[in-house]
Amino acid sequence: MTFNSFVRDSGLKILAMARLSQCEYSIVFYLLNCAVSGMNQLVTTKKELASLIGYDEDTLDNAISSLAERNIIHIKFGDAHHPADRRSLRIGIHYDPTCWRLNFAEDISSHDAVVFPFRRDTNLQLIETEPPVNDTKPKIKHPTPTYRRILDAYREGRDISDSELEKIKRDAQILVDTHPVDQVLLMLRHFGDRIPTLSLLASSWQHFQTVFEEETDKVDLMEARHKHLELDHRLRDAVEILLKQKSSLDLTDEEITVLEILYKHRHPRRQLFWAYQTRSRYSNLRSFFEENSYLMLPITSTGAIVKKKPMMDN
Repeated sequence: MTFNSFVRDSGLKILAMARLSQCEYSIVFYLLNCAVSGMNQLVTTKKELASLIGYDEDTLDNAISSLAERNIIHIKFGDAHHPADRRSLRIGIHYDPTCWRLNFAEDISSHDAVVFPFRRDTNLQLIETEPPVNDTKPKIKHPTPTYRRILDAYREGRDISDSELEKIKRDAQILVDTHPVDQVLLMLRHFGDRIPTLSLLASSWQHFQTVFEEETDKVDLMEARHKHLELDHRLRDAVEILLKQKSSLDLTDEEITVLEILYKHRHPRRQLFWAYQTRSRYSNLRSFFEENSYLMLPITSTGAIVKKKPMMDN
């Protein structure tokens, strides 16, 4: 089993549940860092390793023994004829978490570290690529010119002829030289068609800046935050009702776990979005999802909020 397989098969999630000591986690993460660099095994001494991770040798020795007993790491010592403080050791991680002895109940798995969903598509695979044998020349990818970002943002939704394009490109380059590019893009997205030409934006920058500040000041951020909190409480109230009725509703352990996550999470409406994607697994919660799906807050896998809500089932 490789390091990539370990990551792909949720090894880090199981590691988060392993309840190791601080020193044990330091050892494991140091070895994982070595693995990322291509070193699956580390040859060192106890004294050197203790110095690297900032622990004394006795603490390190106990941590290594504990990790080895639980089969999380494999370790082999060098020639026993050398003095103990100079004796080398070879150490690495067992990348197959199913072989770890974590003293958990038999029904515990990586899915118990639930944050919906780390992998929504079961066909998702981590592809290990190798460079072509006959093509060893490095390829340099040039970044997109900054002015192109402004040009593309301006052209979106507009019908621009080839004869106008050169002038627009020149105006975009002027804006790049005179103003922060992110601020220019913000102006273009905010005003849209109200900016007829980039030349006008460049020459009347202060005017558009003033109008932008006036219009954005009208947004009541506290009111918007209050609305979000109100919807969060509404979802938690619905979840609390189900949890009180869990016996009569004959909810499974997994369904109860999902409800508890929604009730306790800091952002329950985001978690509802993830749970909704796998709602077919929770047959007893069907009516709950139908009644509360409008409350969910769609987000991307990186945590960014999606403005457009997904289509709901009829």
